[in-house]
Amino acid sequence: MSATTYQQPLRPRKLTLLWLAPIQAASLFTVWAISAGGQTLRAWILTALLWLMTLPLLISLEATLLAMMLFEPFRGLLRRAQYLIVNYSGEDPIHVLTPIVTIIAIAALMRKERLNIFRATPLAGSVSLLGLLFFLEIFNPLQGGLFVGISGALFMLVPLTWFYFGQAVNERFIRLVLSVVVFVGILASLHGVYQMLFGYPAFEQYWIDNTDLYASIAVGHVRRALATFSSAEEWGRYLEIGAIVAFGFVAGAKHLAARLGWLICGLASTGAILLSGQRTAVFGLILGVGILVLLGAHSWSGAVARLAIILLPVVLVVAFVKPPADDEVWSKDEKETVGTLLSHTQRGTLKPAEEESLQVRLENWTYLVTQVIPSRPLGTGLGAGSLSEARFAHESDLPPIDNFILVLAIACGIPGALLFIWILSRATWLSLSMARRARKKPHEARGSGDSTCNCQKQNESINCWQITFVREPRLAQ
Repeated sequence: MSATTYQQPLRPRKLTLLWLAPIQAASLFTVWAISAGGQTLRAWILTALLWLMTLPLLISLEATLLAMMLFEPFRGLLRRAQYLIVNYSGEDPIHVLTPIVTIIAIAALMRKERLNIFRATPLAGSVSLLGLLFFLEIFNPLQGGLFVGISGALFMLVPLTWFYFGQAVNERFIRLVLSVVVFVGILASLHGVYQMLFGYPAFEQYWIDNTDLYASIAVGHVRRALATFSSAEEWGRYLEIGAIVAFGFVAGAKHLAARLGWLICGLASTGAILLSGQRTAVFGLILGVGILVLLGAHSWSGAVARLAIILLPVVLVVAFVKPPADDEVWSKDEKETVGTLLSHTQRGTLKPAEEESLQVRLENWTYLVTQVIPSRPLGTGLGAGSLSEARFAHESDLPPIDNFILVLAIACGIPGALLFIWILSRATWLSLSMARRARKKPHEARGSGDSTCNCQKQNESINCWQITFVREPRLAQ
């Protein structure tokens, strides 16, 4: 009794010391890093960011995923802000933070689920086969070196692992992250509006003056806004997804206040897309919203009627709205940033076939399909055709591609491209099937009486969210 009474008061003190020790050490190291400045301070900041994204893994996988999703939209701004304390360098270690956390998270998931994650859903087998192909192509000697393949894995293999995260989270978390995408996109766009109205801050202008891999930032006599992203394309694509999600929530909202709020968010995201000057994002938004409208139809005749209603204003705009001439874009001076970008977007949207950039892309794609890909049908290496090859394999003579399927065909060969197209087609079909089932009556959707929504395919029961949360790997710019 006396021994127990004597030890009990020591436990809170020991616990306090256990927490204070690393905090004091971190504080002392922070003071030393600030006084040292330069590379030391940057290394400490990056370490702190890595720690902040990894530590939530002690709580749950969802917490770490959310931390990475909050970090990624602001990575470009943080990357440019580092030049307040260091000089420009072509190597940016901030780009490897999310891949490191992703590898740690997938290792933790595999420790928990073992090999079940590779066959948990109908798509898992195909995705795993594609991942194996990605891994083998890292060692392809045709790409110019092993380092090119490892760098390519950051752009293609690491994002592919997020498919398995989609199998491990629930539908509530999916709705949460989709909402986060909407609000973070709008928040990040505020910095883009600032860049257009007041110009780039000094540290961002310093990056623009030194970088050599972003020539498309110029539009006429002005520069595109980047917001907090690494490129205007990333900004536009992120807003495209956010706008489609917001309009989808408008259709599914049950209360007028919620519907009005999501509508405002969707319109704000759409306006930011127009200001980004990304015509691809505009077409993607139109296609996405059109699919949402068609999926809301109860029958094929209703879908046809909705399609006619959608196409009517499009035809009227194309027929009666005159796009600005190319000279009009170049006639604007450096202070007319908003007007230049809006004219650029309007011209590219209304007359896409007359855009010089599209003609150049078509010529490059024709050359790749007819000459480059047939000459190496089994692929050149995981880093071939991407930014990895442009940065680390200087002898490469491939033109800019701007098409992920063609990049995949060059990197992994024709089999890899066909497998990727199959995965996208299969995921699209399963998603459409799920959307049709969701419109049925509750007793029809339940089937066997279970309270969860299940889809039957090849006698295998799976959760609906497991077949829809498929992240397509994209190239970083």
